[in-house]
Amino acid sequence: MNDTVVTYQGQQVSVPKEVADFLERDRRRARAQYRQDQRHLSKRNFETVLSSYGDVERVTENIALKNLQLETLREAVADLDERGQKLISLRYNEELSMEEIGRRLGVSRMAISKRLRTLHRKLNRAVS
Repeated sequence: MNDTVVTYQGQQVSVPKEVADFLERDRRRARAQYRQDQRHLSKRNFETVLSSYGDVERVTENIALKNLQLETLREAVADLDERGQKLISLRYNEELSMEEIGRRLGVSRMAISKRLRTLHRKLNRAVS
């Protein structure tokens, strides 16, 4: 038999070469999708508004401002409709990819991307 050894859940497992090839292609596809999601709408982009303070001399002022912006952001998220809150929760609390969210909600990844971009702009305006 033409078996290949792969690591599965931390253990070495012998599988047919076709299975190993499939797993490798799937791993590469998932990594490419992750990179694309990160380029398209980065979580760091969303958090940049809240973490752009580096002035050491005004630490107390910056902390107060950051707390105010966090509270403003919480209020803005609370003001979103149920669908928007669910989308934000799936992306940032559960840390699902856009593809995973799309599968869960029964819509395309692109639709999720557009909805998140719209929500991101709305929340960014609320915090700014």
